[in-house]
Amino acid sequence: MGGFTFEARFPLGEFNAHGADGQAEWPPSPARLLAALLSTAYSLGYGVEAVRALYELPAPSLSCPPRGARDIGYGRWVPVNNALKLDAHGTPSGIVDAEHRFGEKAVKPPERGSLLGRQDDDVVRWVFPGGEQSQGPDLKVLRAVAQQVEYLGRPTSPVLLDVSAGCREAPASHDRWEPDPLGPWHLQVGTPGLLQRLDEREKARRRSQFTGAHPALPHRPTARYRLIGDQAQPVAPPDSRLLLDGAVLYRVQPSHGAQVEAADLGIVLDQLASALGEAEWVLPVLGREGRGRGERQVLRAVLVRGALPAREVPLAVRAGVTQARACEPRVMSSLPRLIRVMTAVSSTWTSLVPVRLAQDQLRAELESLAARHQVRLVDAGLHRHACAEVGAAAGCDSDAKHVTLRFDTAVAGPVVLNGVMMSPLGASGLAVNPKRRSAPRDR
Repeated sequence: MGGFTFEARFPLGEFNAHGADGQAEWPPSPARLLAALLSTAYSLGYGVEAVRALYELPAPSLSCPPRGARDIGYGRWVPVNNALKLDAHGTPSGIVDAEHRFGEKAVKPPERGSLLGRQDDDVVRWVFPGGEQSQGPDLKVLRAVAQQVEYLGRPTSPVLLDVSAGCREAPASHDRWEPDPLGPWHLQVGTPGLLQRLDEREKARRRSQFTGAHPALPHRPTARYRLIGDQAQPVAPPDSRLLLDGAVLYRVQPSHGAQVEAADLGIVLDQLASALGEAEWVLPVLGREGRGRGERQVLRAVLVRGALPAREVPLAVRAGVTQARACEPRVMSSLPRLIRVMTAVSSTWTSLVPVRLAQDQLRAELESLAARHQVRLVDAGLHRHACAEVGAAAGCDSDAKHVTLRFDTAVAGPVVLNGVMMSPLGASGLAVNPKRRSAPRDR
């Protein structure tokens, strides 16, 4: 079977659709394309079997032109009190207002979507590669159905859809998504299981006595994709001043005259999280005390961004009870340098704090982390001792482990795992130590 390509043009320059999270859907998923074709085929009474056969094919690759975001910023209220009127034989005979639902309204979320160009090259493509089947779908039938599809997503984004033989190449300026078992992107695709659930939902909709019934679809299969895109652009670290805006530095006070050791870092972060709530990220500021064999790591402060501020937070550590006092980040002169080190460009990152997550939770966190940076996770290793210049070691009786990641492409920080900044592997200058007082000169 030879490959074939569906091409979509949006004459109004808009693709309006959103996913289950309410955010604009991009790229248009293969499942949305197949659902529109299936609905049109049933409406026409023609080409149903040809379209249903598409659900048996592997996930296609996608290419999309550059786009902008569209968000109207407000929702709409719609009435929901309509019901079907049935005759004595149970056949629908009209629409009436259901008194027990009078006055009820449902809110539709704001229209979110994408703004596209209207030039000849501004085309969204779904490319189905050739397979081992001796006979592929009838493209004439598929073309007749595709050309009758009126819109994808909301009716406010009409579409001109067509299909052609062969795997059409996209312009170099387009982003490309390729199926990849290890890819960070999850796109909804058509499968035989989805087709079965769609049949069951249609039967449930027909049995409903209310107009506009839209039963939930619990089964929405996805496939992993890898964004090819334009990887030639250099990666630049963020401005450290922007990262410090809105952040609060909590200086950890000595306990009974001794600095809090780095081994207490895990319990300190837990207590700060309980007192301050969820934060965008935290960065422990560690240093060293002593020399030679007596050298030890100590916790000097914790930089927190995005949490509710507090003037001071009491802390219980192994040496006793102490507190962390809030102050401006600028009081620590070495903090901007530390931020620059922690946000440098690197493909390998390691944790400063042992991560206490179950295996499946850690896997989900790593997938989410790779998706946020639009890279592919190549390797992840677990170990008890920190690989960074500073860091708290995991206890022998603890399930917490340090994590070291390697991406296929270098990314700029902050790389945040489980709410805590990670460090580029091999970075130096992470230890923050007070300046030594110079001896007075003789006069």
